Amino acid sequence: MFTLFRYGLIPIVIYCVVVIAAGIDVYSTNVVQKSTWPQTVVTVMQSQDFGQAVAEFRGTQNTFPDPRGTVKYVIDGETYTWQGRGRDIGVTVMNPGDQINIYYNPKNPREISTLVLLGASTGNIILAVALAFLAFYVWFFWLRGFLRRSGPDDFNGDMAGSFADRVPERLSSQMELSRSTLGDQRPTATNSRLAGKSFGRGRGATFGKR
Repeated sequence: MFTLFRYGLIPIVIYCVVVIAAGIDVYSTNVVQKSTWPQTVVTVMQSQDFGQAVAEFRGTQNTFPDPRGTVKYVIDGETYTWQGRGRDIGVTVMNPGDQINIYYNPKNPREISTLVLLGASTGNIILAVALAFLAFYVWFFWLRGFLRRSGPDDFNGDMAGSFADRVPERLSSQMELSRSTLGDQRPTATNSRLAGKSFGRGRGATFGKR
């Protein structure tokens, strides 16, 4: 059972490794871009959010704003226009006339972003769970066996292995003890028999003489 879980959980381990690697890549890339990309201000020219329109029609609150629109900005005297989904550049609110601070790629000014990690809280929870599971797996199924080899608290196979190792030792010790006991008893029994025979012979000789 121990070996089954050790190797059966490998797909989940691989998934956790991928999640952790992706999280590290996203955070490191975000930090590098914030430190190397210059900033500018964009102006929202037009936007629309179908989810917001549906929520207003139903009289409910829009729990997942997803605006799409067009923004304009100027870099080194040249005007650029960007059009698309607001979440692609880290924006969830786009109203015509709004001005938004964004970062842009100096090598490609058309690549812009607020560098705000949307859904970071959910991502942090997933990343923390993946790290916790991976740490537990490595410790329980691999490190623990090396640190506590043949220990009394080993799980299943370890317990069976330690018990199997101890049984021959106990049997050999009991056999040696029984052999030593028999060895001590045999001279005593032999001496008692010899003494009985000599005593019988003595009495018979005396009786005959009488």
